[in-house]
Amino acid sequence: MTHAKEPATQTQADGRHARAERTREAIVEALLALLSEGVVRPSAEQIAERAGVSRRAIFNHFTDLDDLLACAARRRMETVMALWPKLSREGTAAERARALAEGICRFHELVAPVRRAAVLFSYDSAFLAGQLREAARMHRAAIRAVFEPEIEAAPEEMRGVLLGGLAAAASFLMWEELRRNQELSVDEATRAVWIELEGMLERAARNQPR
Repeated sequence: MTHAKEPATQTQADGRHARAERTREAIVEALLALLSEGVVRPSAEQIAERAGVSRRAIFNHFTDLDDLLACAARRRMETVMALWPKLSREGTAAERARALAEGICRFHELVAPVRRAAVLFSYDSAFLAGQLREAARMHRAAIRAVFEPEIEAAPEEMRGVLLGGLAAAASFLMWEELRRNQELSVDEATRAVWIELEGMLERAARNQPR
């Protein structure tokens, strides 16, 4: 008799687990949708309404909103890293500057909604602060790889300055300044980044020791 009930009990447990996963998925997707619409810091009520669940359901599945945002950030990171541009190391400095500007600016525009929220929440979340530091490290390493000949050709005491300037010019913070504060279009902001990169490289080349 006991053995006869075991399959049914297992089926019920599997069903509960599947429903919990669907609810969790709906909550994460609701948060990402709100962020994409420009709601930088959605409330639990807004997320619950979008997901079609109760406010209590959110905190049954996540410790707090930071935990939810961290989960959403991991999900989005898995998606957007597939979109990280292949940055060429071939061609002239000007050609590489233009290619990098076009690729990395497209990436910034795609990740902007979640990145803005991550920056805001990072003041209270060690996890998100760590994620942003890692993103900054990867960004700097990518810039160095693309412009390694020009950086190495600069005087030793200027290499860090040149790398830092190039990384800042192509950074998400620069993109936010151009797109939100200066109100440039995507094409205009991309061109501004390209001009800044190319200008720094040209100035560095002129100042090389003879």
